[in-house]
Amino acid sequence: MQGNVPTEYLPDESEPDIFYALPELHYPESLNAAYEMVDRHVDHGLGDKPAIIFEGETITYQELQTRVNKVANALLKLGVEPGDRVYVRFPNRPEYVVSCLATQKLGAITVPSMKLLRAKEISYVIDNAEVKLAIVYDELLDEVDKARAEHGLESLSDIVVVGSTGVEHDHHTLDELLEDVDADLPEPDTHRDDLVMIAYTSGTTGRPKGTVHTHRQMMAICDGYANYCLDVQVDDVFTSNAPIAFTFGYGLLVAFPLRFGATTVIIENPTPKKLLDAVQDHDVSVLGSIPTAYNQMFSEHADLIESYDLDSLRCCVSAGEPLPPKTFEQVRDHFGVEPMDGIGSTEMLHIFISHRIKDDEIDPTATGKPVPGYECKVVDPDTYEELPRGEPGLLLVRGPTGVTYWNRPEKQNEVVIDGWSHPGDMYIHREDDRFEYVSRSDDLIITGGHNVPGPEVEDVLLERDEVFQAAVVGSPDEERGQIVKAFIILNDGFEPSDELTRELQDFVKESIAPYKYPREVEYVDDLPTTETGKIQRRKLREREKERKLGV
Repeated sequence: MQGNVPTEYLPDESEPDIFYALPELHYPESLNAAYEMVDRHVDHGLGDKPAIIFEGETITYQELQTRVNKVANALLKLGVEPGDRVYVRFPNRPEYVVSCLATQKLGAITVPSMKLLRAKEISYVIDNAEVKLAIVYDELLDEVDKARAEHGLESLSDIVVVGSTGVEHDHHTLDELLEDVDADLPEPDTHRDDLVMIAYTSGTTGRPKGTVHTHRQMMAICDGYANYCLDVQVDDVFTSNAPIAFTFGYGLLVAFPLRFGATTVIIENPTPKKLLDAVQDHDVSVLGSIPTAYNQMFSEHADLIESYDLDSLRCCVSAGEPLPPKTFEQVRDHFGVEPMDGIGSTEMLHIFISHRIKDDEIDPTATGKPVPGYECKVVDPDTYEELPRGEPGLLLVRGPTGVTYWNRPEKQNEVVIDGWSHPGDMYIHREDDRFEYVSRSDDLIITGGHNVPGPEVEDVLLERDEVFQAAVVGSPDEERGQIVKAFIILNDGFEPSDELTRELQDFVKESIAPYKYPREVEYVDDLPTTETGKIQRRKLREREKERKLGV
């Protein structure tokens, strides 16, 4: 892979087959995603068009270009160069978008961060990516400072703080850095295969994995999925409650609207009500969310849905977890549009199986068909031989994006099979050419749109003196799809109690991202194991399905 980083940081074998079958994806060698998403529209006369709407403020494409250029020039003054990794940590705010685009326009590489990550998680990402500079919202600075104090973070030379909420610190502030910088920036000189982003995802081992993506691939998810499946138009207005730090949220709130000169409505703390408010107040046409949030809209705000004018909606996207038929029906009945399910992953950058809004009869029992430009097949998990239609097996994918890990050759060898990427899902390839979701193939728990690796939670629980052994799995839940559930064997001298459960839950919340805590804890005398003593989490998952679903 040609790129803007030393090759030793990229896998030297087992790379996925990457191909660009669509004519729209045949980009020139000189390509910069940030330039295409902002400057190109200004050049074509759309400078006065709204790009971002946030809390009553409208930022035009011309104003966005100015902000991006000034931040980019400030980063240049701090020594940021092409190939440097820049850690970006914000809630959903315009500054997040500006920081990412400024980084990418320079040819540096964005490393987005979720706002809920703790110091231990942050320090691993910064060390692993050898981040040079961090741009951090002041309210989220404490965990970064804690990570630096506890772990050194030798590569991190500077922290730039954004915001003025009264947080005390001794770092650069963005406002100060912008005082004397120019708003002009030369057209970037980046190659289409230079890296644009390293997005970290939690895996089943608990160690986050950096997934690498190029400028061409960022454009490909826009000109492939967004173009063919969503049919994005310049007058579209997007909103979503997905964090921009997720590639799902980055696509819906940044890449897709800005690629096509449309508008994005960003909500800092996007509750289901605020999403509904945004649709009514700003004539949102494309709404992206997860089934859990859609369910909350209907259970908590049915009266608002009946009274609001939501006729601007033409498209609802659902991803992050399987879309239940009941949720499909509620979206259709209440919003007047049929939601489109999609399967994607951080590794693959965005959605690679979906229906199309224009010419597909959407079938709620299936995820859809391969997004134009992708190929998918279902194989036997042991032999990797393609299975007959109708039989469940391991999903393999290839196309303009693929699973490529940053500096994790041992993992790279596990996720690419003869050039095909396998994101870790079990599917059925049906006779009607649609792909039907079956399950995850590993110990990853998908709860409320968040990915939670069970073994990571187990490791935290095992730090407690009370816990002798722990197994963490996903348990079916009507609202969230799954919840995190812990089965715990206590050490001698400790007894189960509600108080102990709360202490364990709070300990997990304090140690890692709070959404990973076990919402249910069951104390047991033994756990199912293999002859070698390995915990059989599959049996626990099956037990929970039988208990709650009767299957």
